[in-house]
Amino acid sequence: MEVKRAFWIFAILTVLTMIADRILFVIFPNYLLRKDFSATEIGLIFSIASSILLVSKTFIGKLSDVFGRKRIMSLGLFIQSISVSFYPIISKLHEFSIVKGLQEISGTLTSSVEDAIKADVFKKKIRAKILAKLGTIFPLSRALASVIGFLVVTYFSLIYGFYVAAFVLFLSFLVFFIFFKENGKKIGHKPKFKLSIKSYSKSFKIITIIGFLISINFTAAYFPGFFILANNLGITESLLFLLLFGDYLISSVFAYWSGRWIDKFGRVKTVFIGCLVFSTFIILYPFSSSIAQFFLVLLGVSISYYIWRIVFKTVLMDSTIKKVRGEQIGFSKTIQGIGDMIGPVIGGFLIDTISLSSAFFFAGFVGLISAIFAYYLK
Repeated sequence: MEVKRAFWIFAILTVLTMIADRILFVIFPNYLLRKDFSATEIGLIFSIASSILLVSKTFIGKLSDVFGRKRIMSLGLFIQSISVSFYPIISKLHEFSIVKGLQEISGTLTSSVEDAIKADVFKKKIRAKILAKLGTIFPLSRALASVIGFLVVTYFSLIYGFYVAAFVLFLSFLVFFIFFKENGKKIGHKPKFKLSIKSYSKSFKIITIIGFLISINFTAAYFPGFFILANNLGITESLLFLLLFGDYLISSVFAYWSGRWIDKFGRVKTVFIGCLVFSTFIILYPFSSSIAQFFLVLLGVSISYYIWRIVFKTVLMDSTIKKVRGEQIGFSKTIQGIGDMIGPVIGGFLIDTISLSSAFFFAGFVGLISAIFAYYLK
């Protein structure tokens, strides 16, 4: 498939999926808080959901090496659109855990193969530049999502946000299913579910560990600590969408610039600096005593995260072997998924038993450990 066509398909997918993602990012935790779930219970919902079909990420990626990636990703987008529409009609902890788990299953089907598809289409020489361009669209799409989310929660209600997200995810399914052309199956034999971990390079293993630690970092700080902090500062859902809008616009400028200097400065060095700066700003969240301070910390976290995300994906793809790329990226996603499972329940537990600040301090500390691993990355 030609690079230009693939780029525009993924650009459109990024816009659509990020609209859904950011709307859910704000309204789902706040929806749970309004239903009087505790921090630990909210953490459990996210953690239980992340544990469902966790290991399957590796094998889904391996299946994509054999049967092709389009079918798996299309199915994931379709199921995700259906699962999101169930949130407004449930009310119990186990119901939210099950439906969130269904959403995670669909997210697994999508995320396990999406990066492998990009690595197939965008070769190493142009990879950083292409991912930087898509990385620029990433925060811009979130800015658009913030506007849509603001309008929905201001003039309608949180519940309508779930339906908007479900509709946009269904559109993304249609776009990918209709317009993406795959070059056929990778291999002509039956899949062997034996992982070739011994053949993975040292760089791949280290970058996977870094992804795992950052996953714990992010989820421990954000689910639900970030939203509790915002509520404590008097930030409503509408205002949070506005703050995120400004944050995403500014972050997109830095994401765009990153494509020009990541390769010149060095991909590995940028991973190290991204981990260091991102984790440091996470630690600063508890010191926010005003909306302005909260926004400045949020901006620092976002800028460093988007730059880190671009170079992380680039280095991860660079360290894969084409023959088993789906398997490798699926394995990396599995390890990151373990971090997604651990982070929320630890964060919620720390908030309920110690303090809100402890969740951010823990998250930042874990992130600083990832910077140590990044320092030894080659």
